[in-house]
Amino acid sequence: MKEETKYKEWIDLVVYLTDIKYLNSNKIAEWDSIFNSIRVVCPAERPDELDEHIGWRISEKKEQRSDIWNEMLAQSDKEWTLFVEDDEVIQFNDFPNEVEVNEKKWAPALIVHTQNEKLYQHYQIRLVQKGKTQVFDGKNLPDCTRFITQNEIGLASMPIMIERKTNPVQEVNPSDELTLQSYSPQLYLVQGDQYFKEGKYVHAAAQYRQLLKKNRLLPFDRLGAVNGLASCMAEQYKWPQALALTEKSLEAEPLQSLPYLIQFKIFQLQKKWKQAYQSLNSYYERLELYSLANFDVKISEEETLINLADLALKSGLREEASKLLNELFAVKNGEVDRAFLRQLLVLSIELTDFKKSEFFFNKMFEDEVGSGTMDDEVREELNDYMTMFMQNEWHEFVYELYWKLYNSNPQIDEYRRRLIVASVKTNRVEQAQKLVAKVA
Repeated sequence: MKEETKYKEWIDLVVYLTDIKYLNSNKIAEWDSIFNSIRVVCPAERPDELDEHIGWRISEKKEQRSDIWNEMLAQSDKEWTLFVEDDEVIQFNDFPNEVEVNEKKWAPALIVHTQNEKLYQHYQIRLVQKGKTQVFDGKNLPDCTRFITQNEIGLASMPIMIERKTNPVQEVNPSDELTLQSYSPQLYLVQGDQYFKEGKYVHAAAQYRQLLKKNRLLPFDRLGAVNGLASCMAEQYKWPQALALTEKSLEAEPLQSLPYLIQFKIFQLQKKWKQAYQSLNSYYERLELYSLANFDVKISEEETLINLADLALKSGLREEASKLLNELFAVKNGEVDRAFLRQLLVLSIELTDFKKSEFFFNKMFEDEVGSGTMDDEVREELNDYMTMFMQNEWHEFVYELYWKLYNSNPQIDEYRRRLIVASVKTNRVEQAQKLVAKVA
């Protein structure tokens, strides 16, 4: 038996599948131990391996998703029903309990998916309570905006977290949806996003402006429209207007990503390195947090750290750059190329951090020093770094390195000459004299 805190017996679950390929029997079995009941909607016959008590409804191609969802909601045993689709996975860590939602406060669903190393978030209403009238509007983008605003329902600050691999609105056809009078306001966001990705920034901006004219909007949709319009202004080089919109958006909801990324991009193009650094750093400080904005976007931690380190260097913030590159080194578990190690080593030397300099030098040259062999190019690079070590008076490390290299390769005179200098610097005068005498 599942723990009481995980068991959501007050909720019925509807799993809406656009294709039988999305049916995951193991996932259904897990959810079956959590929710009061499960019903699956799918355009295929019920598979034999599915437990008999799991409900099954065959959907027809001509049927609209919203109509099916309204039907499923009306037939639910419980007052509350949660709707999930296709490959979606519910996160239960912060799932609301029965006390946190009521007829005047619903919990929205935050649906996230990753594409091209970017994380996109979408807000939809998926946990709904039975109503005396139709709850869902629209066709294949079920929407509760009208029902929520007419009944003065507030939205909880803690959303239901849902992860999926695909875009939840990729199959939505705005032209088809607009044939209905009660279409979803999110259609403007969907159409605007499609235009934006096609590079049609004027058309995209028009969609976002249309949405902002609506009186009845859910807060996350309004933020999505403001951010979308700011993105369009940025792409059209209308930078003052774009920056004004990002400030307006952040004033309404500080814990966002896209407004800071827009600012970063604009300041970077203007070569205002410190301002670009400040905006991207503000984004990075909020990286682990979700925002209350629809169609918000996040870039990867790796890309963020690379850009931050570059901006820190351009701003003359060398110590900050070193810290950021070290963070990136940790994020990548040390699996970085030689150019990256070189940058880390140079910064560590310039900041006179011996421990880090020693670590990154060994990371770069451990194979060559261990084998005692290296080509002329690598040897020249190693000697350059040892010169920098000497300038920082890290003489003992330099002595030990050249002592090892000289004993492995006594025929290379450059090792002997550099060992002589290092011996003198470390007060090994007698040894230096013997090395000189060998040539004489």
